[in-house]
Amino acid sequence: MVVNMSNVIAPRIGLDRLRSLAEPIVSEIVWATATTVGPDDRPRSRVVHPVLEWTPEPRGWITSRPTPIKRRHLAAHPYVSLSYWSPAQDCVYLDCDATWLDPVEHDEVWERIRATPPPIGFDPATIWPDGPSSPDFAVIRLRPVRVRVVLAAAMAAGEPAPMWEATTGPER
Repeated sequence: MVVNMSNVIAPRIGLDRLRSLAEPIVSEIVWATATTVGPDDRPRSRVVHPVLEWTPEPRGWITSRPTPIKRRHLAAHPYVSLSYWSPAQDCVYLDCDATWLDPVEHDEVWERIRATPPPIGFDPATIWPDGPSSPDFAVIRLRPVRVRVVLAAAMAAGEPAPMWEATTGPER
């Protein structure tokens, strides 16, 4: 049976419900596909290891090498779309405002990521042995503005995927 979901409005959910649906999927998958858009308006995707926090408002960080292409993309369009897909066909999609973290905050975020329990948290020193002051270490700060959770069983039953949207910031 094919279910036409094209005209179904996604129900809005609160942050607590979002967390209960999204966090198990994100914690199981850990790695996400991140998509940015460059000044040529073309998307580019890559696999990243975001560290997300769900309260009091969702936020997150991606440790990264600040390559010229990443810098151009975020300068042109300061947004990142993250996609987590599980083999059970459950998905979490996050649309985020994205900015490069000020280097004065690198130590704090480095420690926050290191202190986060695995598999979400990790020791950045395995990639950057020179620490948070390494010239090729950078952090992309994420502010999710929309999160959608797609559960395969619910979709198969014709239920729309719930969505959370930020209540502050520009109108979306």
